[in-house]
Amino acid sequence: MREIYLVILLFSISFTSISQSVQGIDATFKWRNIGPANQGGRIVDIEALDNQFRKVFMATGSGGVWYSENAGTTWKPIFDNYSTASIGDIAVYQQDPSIIWVGTGEANNRNSVSWGDGVFLSKDGGKTFQNVGLNDTHQIARIQTIPNKPEEACVCAIGHLWGYDGERGLFRTKDGGKTWEKIKKGLPKGKKSGCTDLIIDPNDPNIMYAAFYERLRQPWHFESGGDNGGIFKTTNGGKTWKKLKNGLPSGATGRIGLAIYRKNPKILMALVEAEKTDDLQKPGSGVYRSEDGGESWTYVNTYNNRPFYYSQIRINPNDDQRVYLLTTSYRVSEDGGKTFRNGSKDEEVHGDFHAMWLDPTDADRYYLGADKGMSITHDHGEKFQLFDNLPIAQFYRIGFDYRDPYYVYGGLQDNGFYATSSFSRDIRGILNDSNWKVHWGDGQYTESDPDDWRKLYTSSENGSLNKYDPVTHRISSIKPRKSTISNLESYYSKEEIDTMRLFRYNWAAPFQMDLKSKNLYLAGNHLFKSVDDGKSWNLISPDLSTNHPEKTKYRASGGLTPDNSGAETHCTISTLSLSTIDESIIWAGTDDGLVHLTQNGGVDWKPLRANIKGVPEGTWVSRIEASSHEAGRAYLSFDGHRSDDNQPYLFVTEDFGKTWNRITNGLPSDMVIRVVREDLVNPNLLFIGTETGVWASIDRGLNWFKFMPEMPTVSVYDLAIHPRDHSLIAGSHGRSLFVMDNIHALQQLNTDVINSDFYLFEQPTSTLWENVSRGGQRGHFWFGGDNPEVIRPVSSLPRARFEVDALIYYYVNEAHANKDLQLMIEDSEGRKFTKKLKAKPGFNKFLWNREFDAMEYTEDELTQLNTAFDKVLQNSTSSRLRNTIEKFKNAKDSIVVQRRIISQLLNTLEVDSSLGLAKATEGELKVTLQLEGQKQVQTLIIRNDPLLKED
Repeated sequence: MREIYLVILLFSISFTSISQSVQGIDATFKWRNIGPANQGGRIVDIEALDNQFRKVFMATGSGGVWYSENAGTTWKPIFDNYSTASIGDIAVYQQDPSIIWVGTGEANNRNSVSWGDGVFLSKDGGKTFQNVGLNDTHQIARIQTIPNKPEEACVCAIGHLWGYDGERGLFRTKDGGKTWEKIKKGLPKGKKSGCTDLIIDPNDPNIMYAAFYERLRQPWHFESGGDNGGIFKTTNGGKTWKKLKNGLPSGATGRIGLAIYRKNPKILMALVEAEKTDDLQKPGSGVYRSEDGGESWTYVNTYNNRPFYYSQIRINPNDDQRVYLLTTSYRVSEDGGKTFRNGSKDEEVHGDFHAMWLDPTDADRYYLGADKGMSITHDHGEKFQLFDNLPIAQFYRIGFDYRDPYYVYGGLQDNGFYATSSFSRDIRGILNDSNWKVHWGDGQYTESDPDDWRKLYTSSENGSLNKYDPVTHRISSIKPRKSTISNLESYYSKEEIDTMRLFRYNWAAPFQMDLKSKNLYLAGNHLFKSVDDGKSWNLISPDLSTNHPEKTKYRASGGLTPDNSGAETHCTISTLSLSTIDESIIWAGTDDGLVHLTQNGGVDWKPLRANIKGVPEGTWVSRIEASSHEAGRAYLSFDGHRSDDNQPYLFVTEDFGKTWNRITNGLPSDMVIRVVREDLVNPNLLFIGTETGVWASIDRGLNWFKFMPEMPTVSVYDLAIHPRDHSLIAGSHGRSLFVMDNIHALQQLNTDVINSDFYLFEQPTSTLWENVSRGGQRGHFWFGGDNPEVIRPVSSLPRARFEVDALIYYYVNEAHANKDLQLMIEDSEGRKFTKKLKAKPGFNKFLWNREFDAMEYTEDELTQLNTAFDKVLQNSTSSRLRNTIEKFKNAKDSIVVQRRIISQLLNTLEVDSSLGLAKATEGELKVTLQLEGQKQVQTLIIRNDPLLKED
């Protein structure tokens, strides 16, 4: 043990300089968002200006707040760099729309929702926001502003989802959030009941209605409802409240949604979760209507689908008979709630609806929000326009293939499994037609055969596993079944096989392929292995979970309304990692807190949990990462938020799990870790995806720094590193996919680099991508994922021309800051590019346009050009050509500009190409960087687009 601590101490000392030398990283390495944007994402609130529907704000469950000033033709995010991206509700003060309230923390109670950081306020129309308190409410269901009182607001906080700590209830501020009062008199007391909806009489703001609700989610169970809830009313601005009972369910209630009719505030609607009944004479779960300000209620409809997740009801502001329910399907009533029809029968806007804004000036126009994104209708739902220009996908897991350029694949919350290109050779970016839906479900893991990109494996919730061809789109299930498990009787008796539910799969059941043997591994409560492409499977582990009887009850979740989608399936393997050094070394962690290791391919398994200190028992294991550098090394993260514990838990072992050291220095104390990745090249380089973004370490976890240049605050569920392209890929749960190109320089960082005066890195290969841009005019309603920074537009987007630049990476010791560096790039023909650079400490990059130094024209060359000009002008009437030649003559003080113009005219003029501006093409170039007499040399390889080889 003493030797291990000595090694760690020496390691810490030797890397002290590295931990202090991350200067320039944010300027050198950038994330780019590649979409997709046509898959949807969970919309939780929509608010537009009452008199200008075009100006609309939209809140997402985990992707921040967005604004459009043109009814969704274009959008901009306005909540990118704050402490959370999880939104519960927004409120726009209609009398002065520069005042915007944002309540953070989604209140929809599902297993994957995030939490917030209280209330934010903007007084400049969303340009900036200030956190104004209620930070420990975690989830805010509704915010209401008070007419004629811009400093006042009421906040409906449902509170912590996974525990009873923190704040919950109804809160009010009268001073713009400087102070908050919790409103108590007449409202439910205790820690369990939170406020889930709030409506205010538009004619008299002293009259309010609030809905209260008890719920608790645990990893294995969800309990919705209790005796300490219901609908409450105040007539004196919240000083006192009374519970409304007449006509409402008398027993326990669950989540409740409320609506009020603008033109006659006496008319109310409520969607109440209670004990199910099919008899309208016996109040139970369903739709209620009041026409006397809540004094009495009529039970009008028994429909109430998955109330824990929805419970949203609306009344058309121009017609009280038009009532809308937002549930799994979108329901419309024309008779005050007595009957409902499917409002989107053709499913062109589809599934899991949560948000709606109805235009008070037009009874047929409204915005609609769902898990599948946001849309608008101008004809009361006859036809919708879907806004497929919002990159707000909620990815669970991601992967990639080995095409060139590669494609990224990933599983989405309730939007199936998606595929998209990392670069599509289009100047507009990665357009929606580069993306497609592979299959439905809650997509999860994926693997691609490195030798055959048409052999793709995808998974979805609870262990559903498929084999898929991206060309033909043929898909077949290969999930283990009793009939395909070859050794089932070695683990279970015939009676158990015939009568018992043997296997449990996590919502995100781990799946992995060994890239050498191509063997497949799928994890449930047991680990399965296939050596024949999923045709048959073998069990290679016992049940690796606790198999706790209370936590494995089947179809016993939901509370008042049973709900058993599989999200609460527990006591399962939640993370799996195969060693790339030795396939027989396999690490497994479970959602009930256990960790196991086999070093012989599953013959024996060692329990390791007792060796890990400082983590509460039962804490969910979020990820294990077997090192690709040392067989005995692995990284391990726990995610305690499902136990209402948001601490960062991250460990490393160097001895096959016998001992573990915590490596969280530099991380915030409330930073949940969802994934850890070790770099494939540099053993000291680590990345983690957390609830609010990406962090990195360059000293093997001893110190961490935020690593989010050009990435907004967002929960990052998965990270992947492309071994060929040296790309870091992030799967965010709320803002789609991000790629950081060319981390190769970061992969080369070590003490030799840090301690040198300067360092010229081995350079990434530069590819002369073909331009296959579609061009043409598209208007402005479109989305394009970001191109790599080497793609440089040289025309307007409709004209669709681009050039490809090359990147040069280098490092400068801070002792040489502001000194002159000399860069030279030379090709095999002796053509040179030279550039004086000012030394900046840390990482640096130079974007070279591939142009060599321009030589002044000789008198003979100028004569050749003038002769060519005269000849071509005699035979042409083109004003554009004449103008271009005139530009050449006027640019006599810039030989670079002149030679660029000649390069553009080479197909028109009868002159030698050497008179244009020489540019680097395919080949090997010498790169030299010089500082005060010291010189370093590297090679830059430029290649043609592999598309040309395919031709």
